[in-house]
Amino acid sequence: MDVELAHKIEAAESEYLRSRVESLAVISGNPYGARVFFNADFPCFQVNASPSPMFNRIYGDITSDPQAVLNLLNESAERSTVTPLIGKSSALEQYVVVGDARLERLRGWTHLQLACAIEKVVLSRHSFEIEEVTSKTLALFAEVHAGGFHTKPEHRLLNQASFAGLVPDGRLKIYVLKAEGMVVAGASMYLASNGVAYLGTAATRKDARGHGYHRALIFHRIEQAKKHGCHWVAATALASSQSRRNLERAGLMASHAQALYRLIDS
Repeated sequence: MDVELAHKIEAAESEYLRSRVESLAVISGNPYGARVFFNADFPCFQVNASPSPMFNRIYGDITSDPQAVLNLLNESAERSTVTPLIGKSSALEQYVVVGDARLERLRGWTHLQLACAIEKVVLSRHSFEIEEVTSKTLALFAEVHAGGFHTKPEHRLLNQASFAGLVPDGRLKIYVLKAEGMVVAGASMYLASNGVAYLGTAATRKDARGHGYHRALIFHRIEQAKKHGCHWVAATALASSQSRRNLERAGLMASHAQALYRLIDS
């Protein structure tokens, strides 16, 4: 495992997720209870209205200062807040001992992180209509995304708001793919400050799958990353998924595995 590259990918993903929490936090009155806070130089974030591990994460130097991470996990235990650990898939055990506490791997949240130097990507042409999301199409993207990830009705407005991009740094890009004038798929990309273009979430309407839309959105985002001067492109996928196979066709290769862990005793 290339440790330096792995840390770049992890930093890019963290920055992407943090941007979505910040979009929630700047809404007037902060109705979702979103906040970003720090563990030394590591930004952490939490959303009281969401149970998703995407939005409730603690970061830190688990090797040099494990107690700081444990303290924050303990303080937010009612939210089942998690911390990511990385390594080879075979090395990420169900239970790990950190400092004086045990952590448990969260079921269903072990993924591969994939990456490729931007000059080595392999792109294919497509004829699909893909455009950057606007205020008029954001809700359509959010609807496709919510359907693809089985978002509960009570969390759909929150999820849409996290993509609204109210934090004006322009790093979060969202694209929709249309077929016969209708939005049938969409995907996000985050231009991280370390030069990594992180291919965030992607979804296709259930009745529109099998037409190559996901692959087309991968290729389109990589093309846009090149235009923005990014040096690396990275993404997350389940090891046995079609997403992984599509990413590998574009030249991305597995860098390492990431698993999310929660505190089970203190």
